Amino acid sequence: MELMKYAAKLRKMSSDEILFRVRQQTRNRVEKFRWKMSGKSANHNLFVPDYIKSWDFQTHPFPDPNLHFFGLTQPADVVRQAFRFHFSEQFEYSVAQADARLANKFHFLGVNMELPEPIPWNRNPQTGLDYPRKHHWEMDTFNTDLFGDVKYVWELNRHQFFIEVAKAYYLTGDEKYARRIWYWLENWMNDNPHKIGINNTSVLEHAVRIFSWVWSYYFTRESSIWTEYRREKLARHLMLQGEMIEKNLSHYYSPYNHLIGEIAALSFLGTIYGNCDKMRLWREKYWRELERQIDKQFHEDGFTVEQASYYHHFTLGFYLMLALLRRQNGLSVSNKTWKILESAIEFPMYLTRPNGELPMIGDIDSARSIYFYSPQVMWDLRFFQSIGAVLFGRKDMKFVAGGPSEELLWLIGIEGLNAFENIKMKRPGQSSQAFHKSGYYIMRDHWEKNSNYLMFDCGKIAHGVFRDETPSAAHGHADILSFELSLDGKPVIIDPGFHTYFGPLDWHRYFRSTRGHNAIEVNRRGQAVHEGRLSWSNVSWRKLHHWLATPELDFVGGAIDHFSQLPDRVRHQRYILFRKGLYFLIIDEVVGGQNGHPYQIESSFHFAPGDLACEGRTLIYNGGEICQLSIPDTVAVHIEKGGEKPDQGWMGIGYGFKEPAPVMRLLAHQSLPAHWAMLFPLNELRGKTSQLQTVEIKKKVHCHTIQFEHGLEKVYINPRKKQFSLLLKNVIETDALCVVERHITGQEKEVYFLKVNHLIVNKQNLKSRLSGDETAFVRVQMSNEGVPDVEIWKNV
Repeated sequence: MELMKYAAKLRKMSSDEILFRVRQQTRNRVEKFRWKMSGKSANHNLFVPDYIKSWDFQTHPFPDPNLHFFGLTQPADVVRQAFRFHFSEQFEYSVAQADARLANKFHFLGVNMELPEPIPWNRNPQTGLDYPRKHHWEMDTFNTDLFGDVKYVWELNRHQFFIEVAKAYYLTGDEKYARRIWYWLENWMNDNPHKIGINNTSVLEHAVRIFSWVWSYYFTRESSIWTEYRREKLARHLMLQGEMIEKNLSHYYSPYNHLIGEIAALSFLGTIYGNCDKMRLWREKYWRELERQIDKQFHEDGFTVEQASYYHHFTLGFYLMLALLRRQNGLSVSNKTWKILESAIEFPMYLTRPNGELPMIGDIDSARSIYFYSPQVMWDLRFFQSIGAVLFGRKDMKFVAGGPSEELLWLIGIEGLNAFENIKMKRPGQSSQAFHKSGYYIMRDHWEKNSNYLMFDCGKIAHGVFRDETPSAAHGHADILSFELSLDGKPVIIDPGFHTYFGPLDWHRYFRSTRGHNAIEVNRRGQAVHEGRLSWSNVSWRKLHHWLATPELDFVGGAIDHFSQLPDRVRHQRYILFRKGLYFLIIDEVVGGQNGHPYQIESSFHFAPGDLACEGRTLIYNGGEICQLSIPDTVAVHIEKGGEKPDQGWMGIGYGFKEPAPVMRLLAHQSLPAHWAMLFPLNELRGKTSQLQTVEIKKKVHCHTIQFEHGLEKVYINPRKKQFSLLLKNVIETDALCVVERHITGQEKEVYFLKVNHLIVNKQNLKSRLSGDETAFVRVQMSNEGVPDVEIWKNV
């Protein structure tokens, strides 16, 4: 079977990819032989290219003296004063963090650690075990049993904490910070021969080091530590990092955030050192490649094709830094690139929850390409909206950002802060928004901090995954039809995030699985099959049934076409109705399969940390009634929190972190179809709504009755779009996908029809009044005499 999968993968490779892999294999085998024949000595010059050995630093001084470097080009005293004025609390935090780094105290990927002096760069700080000094191609990188999780040594050697210490020098002028930067740099350079050891096994780490070293240099360049010799040594090792990247680009191994980080680093270094032909070649060649790649990295609506919210910002940050640096130095950036970058900042503006944090969609390794500090709230990335507000004059982005960020100062300068202050703030024009290309649908009633919010995922698992047996690595999760819910501004139902790549396999896989999301499995089959650590095969496909956003209600419906490796064709359909100011109604249907054949159906719901209980058919969350269930008596409700296994109530808020959080599962063993519903009352309906009741009025047409203090609403779901009659005294016949029937004491009845092309009221055929083949939204008022008044007709 493994051979067949390998053959399937090979058949999907282009001739260019095969040639690239063969050349890379050949080059690295030759280098391994040279390393062996050299006696495996720590010879720093063995693999150093001749052009770097003979580089003329007198002719080409580092850095380019004519370069404008972001906000640090401006007078340091002015920038320091602005920082203290706008970010006084951040000043104290920055200095405290830098002092902790001077004491070799770190917090990486969920682990607090204090490292010895000098720092053992080739030791895994998670386990204290040293990696051997071998040619990078023969390193046993992912042997977690022997060395531990390689991400911990890579994270240490990204050197982003250098920036924290260098920034402390810039802010205080205390030479102890600058001295430590050079001490670390020199120690690392002497301890890591080119192409030898664990720190030469991932070229993305070389890329991040380039950004870390350059930012650290500019933050400390006023210091006396920077002699001519030291600048030359730094430049030589920066070029070695770039050389390693150029020979090992991830075009076919990881052509998304890895590739973008790598080519961005080459263009970045070429710009910093752009006073010679070699570096100018890197600057322009790899910028052109970044621009060529940009519409392969982001959907048309702005989200990353990796379907992972943290990696979205990782990729976006590389593009933003390069685009800003080029603009500042009079280099071209296409209008297309600026347009895509604006969309890439706009998408998370809508995705951001009312509490200012992002849903934890997809994989994460806590990577931040724009890095000036260790974040206190990891998932608050609204500084991108503050940058977007200035770059694109966006009043709505300023509103979501909430205030200026220090990234504005470092990347754009004093004028960035001034521009932000001068922009008039305005709420985004839409409260609810659809992103059809990436497959995300956002519902909210308003933009205040106490708003009600829902995010529905009806997108692909990730770009590049296959529906057949062919395995393909991806950072997206098997989470189609999952959703997040915030009530009164507080997260309630969440994506539980991600844990580790190389930790225990069951923990790793759970957070990527369908069961590890707010979705349904059938017979323990989800939406994709795990292949190793990062790959998927046999991927389910999504289909959007309908999206509608109006002042009265939002509605979305979608489905998956099958469950992976389930012999029978079984489908999950989910519909979500948001009656603004009243309730969210979540409706699930599992259909298909063999007639009369029983299936095990399990629906999972992951809650934010808190206390969850079920009393009858009512969910109690943190002491208050929050949800009513409409499920058959045969459905069992299980709630767990903080158990020994990953499926027993956990969330991962970042790589290596986990925290107890309740999970509820609805479990049934029955024939299909299965139909369940959940009601989340809002505002004045909370605590005043009787039990949600569901009846089937026609085959596969269900009516959900919601009784409240002064009336009721009935919600009909008609997935097959067959004609049926409503349960009204006045005869109404329709084929609408969803119908909402509203009865308020003392008022005329109102009926909303969603996705309708057949409508008869009291024997009056209203088809001629419908626009086109299918009308998205119709509202009809029924007088007490039964006369229909078609008040609103819309295509939305």
